[in-house]
Amino acid sequence: MALAIVTDRAADADIDQQFAYIAERNFDAALRYYDAVGKTLERLAEVPTLGRTQALNNPRLTGMRRLAVAGYPNYLVFYIPTDQKLRAVRVLHGARDITTILDDLL
Repeated sequence: MALAIVTDRAADADIDQQFAYIAERNFDAALRYYDAVGKTLERLAEVPTLGRTQALNNPRLTGMRRLAVAGYPNYLVFYIPTDQKLRAVRVLHGARDITTILDDLL
């Protein structure tokens, strides 16, 4: 049975910003990206151990993992699986300072 998917506000904002950025150049590509994020989250809800563990200094993010968005290897979903839910914390481009961004989350 798949876990319930819960996305943090920051992850929702990340997805919206990335969609808007891609849509400025190619709306159809933005729709494909949005669908790929959804499919990636659904797959993680089914098999939460697919992603790699993410070492961080922030104790509030213990158990964090990451996986590239299907078909978009530069975009990474950062998530924390529990027994009942998959919490999507952020969706970030791999070129960003991920460790600093995640360590600064409250």
